[in-house]
Amino acid sequence: MNSTFRLVDLVSQAAAVQSLLRGKSIDEKLAWLTANGTLAPKPRAHPDERQTYWYETPLGSTCAFFWEEDTLVFVGNHTTFVVSDDA
Repeated sequence: MNSTFRLVDLVSQAAAVQSLLRGKSIDEKLAWLTANGTLAPKPRAHPDERQTYWYETPLGSTCAFFWEEDTLVFVGNHTTFVVSDDA
C-alpha cells in the first residue's frame, strides 16, 4: 500500500482511505489503520452487534466507525453516516 499517504483525519479523508483499501480483507484494512494511528475495538453491548472501532490519528483526530464491505460507516451521537468515494 502507498506508504506516502498521511492520515490526518479519518472522516475527512474517508474517500481516499476507502479507495486505497478497496478489495482488501478486513484484517488488511485494520492493519493499515493500525499502522497509521491508534485502533481499539469498542466493546459490544449485544452479541450480534457489528464490531465498531475507536480510531485516533497521529494528530489526535478521533472517530468511531465500522466497516460495511469496503465502506467506512461512521458512528456519531444518534447517527451513522458514510462518505462516498465515487468519482
